[in-house]
Amino acid sequence: TMTATDNASRPVLSVENLTTSFKTPEGWRAVIRNINLQVHAGETVAIVGESGSGKSVTALSTMRLLPAGRARCEGRILLEGRDLLQASEAEMRSVRGGTIGMIFQEPMTSLNPVFTIGNQIAEALVLHRDLSWKAAEAEALRLMERVRIPAAQSRLNEYPHKFSGGMRQRVMIAMALAC
Repeated sequence: TMTATDNASRPVLSVENLTTSFKTPEGWRAVIRNINLQVHAGETVAIVGESGSGKSVTALSTMRLLPAGRARCEGRILLEGRDLLQASEAEMRSVRGGTIGMIFQEPMTSLNPVFTIGNQIAEALVLHRDLSWKAAEAEALRLMERVRIPAAQSRLNEYPHKFSGGMRQRVMIAMALAC
């Protein structure tokens, strides 16, 4: 039986013995082995290492964003006690963006160049928070102001190419905070 105290001390995210392998012509090759980490509410955890050490593979494995059939994850990835490695792809689509999000290093690869910034933030809110389009646009503006995008009201209807790299990164942070 779990008490409220036990629940409070349980990590929000727990990665246990995560091993990720990629399919090669010679067979499966493990690129990260037995990764263990925990993230508690209000805590910041940084994964630090040299280029090629497995930081991105660890993050992509945790989000289950590696290509099916070419990558294999073993171990457990518990998000609020639920094992993401056992979740269906449909369940993962609702978890991604709704419960967990990832801010990629190069935001231009994540932002759609043919939709406005406001549209892209609002779309996440409509999908994951079930807001009306009008409410989602108002929340998108609030989020843009929260991440300190200058003149957010007028920039809401601009396209990604009009934003500097740093401002695009802030848009990605706003999208992660949205849900």
